Amino acid sequence: MKRFLLIGMVLVCLPVSIRAQENVEHDNILKVKIGSGYQLDSYLSPLGYTGMQYGLGNEWWQAFRSDSRLGKAGKLDHWAHVGRVDLSLANYHNSAWSNLFLGFQAAGGWGAYYEWRWFEDRLRVHTGPYLEGGLNVRYHAQNVNKIVSLDVAIDVMAMGGISWSFYGKKTSYRLNYLLRTNLIGFDFLPEYWESYYEITEGVPGQARCSGPWNHNTVKHELTLDLQFPHSTWRVGAEHEWVSYGTADLHFVRNQLSIIVGCRWKYRIRANERL
Repeated sequence: MKRFLLIGMVLVCLPVSIRAQENVEHDNILKVKIGSGYQLDSYLSPLGYTGMQYGLGNEWWQAFRSDSRLGKAGKLDHWAHVGRVDLSLANYHNSAWSNLFLGFQAAGGWGAYYEWRWFEDRLRVHTGPYLEGGLNVRYHAQNVNKIVSLDVAIDVMAMGGISWSFYGKKTSYRLNYLLRTNLIGFDFLPEYWESYYEITEGVPGQARCSGPWNHNTVKHELTLDLQFPHSTWRVGAEHEWVSYGTADLHFVRNQLSIIVGCRWKYRIRANERL
């Protein structure tokens, strides 16, 4: 009799655990973007460069698992987390069109946030920490000693956002605003008199602690999600402003992009074969 009771308890508890894992809903957004920007890189040139940049990004939003002690019924109630990856290519030229920058940018990060909800979840406000790493590479077309500029940054950022939902007859919409700004981190810059081949030969650059006193980053976006009967789309704009440097070097990046993306939700079924 005890054996049958034990088997019954296992069969009852196992589906509950599986269902709890299945209840984790992932909100994924895949987007493309195109825009214009301004780049100042005094390591390569004292002139400012303007042009176009094109990118691809993906982000995912997810509540903490409800079957864990940190989930909905645990210590992190109202907490969730977000991750994102952004890649872009830039083509900038100087005002005389006599030279150009070709650039590659990559950024990825993860953050956790606390969310408040009002008016039947139509109004949502969230805030929390965000950790981001970024890589920027620029190629200067007509330069002999300095043809490549490379900088790396890792930042602990403050993140916050607000959204509002409104509805149509067979559609629904959500207006979103998201802001991220750096607090403290680490960055790497080249030395002003250092050429690109000296970097490859082991001449060190400048690695330092960074923060608002020497490295300012502001990234924000305004987007509108449009949900139709069979698909959900995102349109909006992203703006990035970065300013950093030393006494000898100054870097500025100011970019505004239009984005178009597709948004969908899915659940992971841990008990099913791939």
